[in-house]
Amino acid sequence: MEIRDYLDIDLLDDLMAKWAAATNMIAVVLDDGGDFLSNKLGFSRDNIEAFSEEIEVDEVVVAAVVGGPLDEDADEDVVEAAAQLLVSSIQNLLEAAYRKKELEEMKENFNEEIGGAASLVKELMGKSQGLKKIENKQNILALNASIEAARAGEAGRGFTVVAHEFGKMAHESGVINDSVQKTLQQLDRSMRNLQLD
Repeated sequence: MEIRDYLDIDLLDDLMAKWAAATNMIAVVLDDGGDFLSNKLGFSRDNIEAFSEEIEVDEVVVAAVVGGPLDEDADEDVVEAAAQLLVSSIQNLLEAAYRKKELEEMKENFNEEIGGAASLVKELMGKSQGLKKIENKQNILALNASIEAARAGEAGRGFTVVAHEFGKMAHESGVINDSVQKTLQQLDRSMRNLQLD
């Protein structure tokens, strides 16, 4: 990820301008390739480079802060303290921006995964409806088989047992299918609640 992908340059320039006004010093932020990220504000490496500090995000150098005092007689301790304050502020700004971008990407990936899971749940719900239709047909077949067995009298008694067992299987599969449908509906509600705005 490039630093420009997540850094608010206007916010950085505002921080740099306020720091420069408060310290009577000037500094710039350079990306890892040496290109200016912040406003140059009259900065020239030829005449101002009292300090140069690297900025890291996740232990990777992403920028550097280079600057110095406008007054050649500035106290070195003051320059060093002001530089450390600026570097810490920029480090915090970059870390916050980087983490925000990282969280946005995680949220987007999470929503995509939830959307994919929701599609699978809907597909399973459709298949469960198909099982309900099969259950209904099984019940009708079991009823018809019982009627035919009753018509056959004593000769159809064995067939009556089969028809009865077929009816029990249809009922049991219906109970299981209803339970699966309820679970899928709860899962669907839960996934809709999980999606992040």
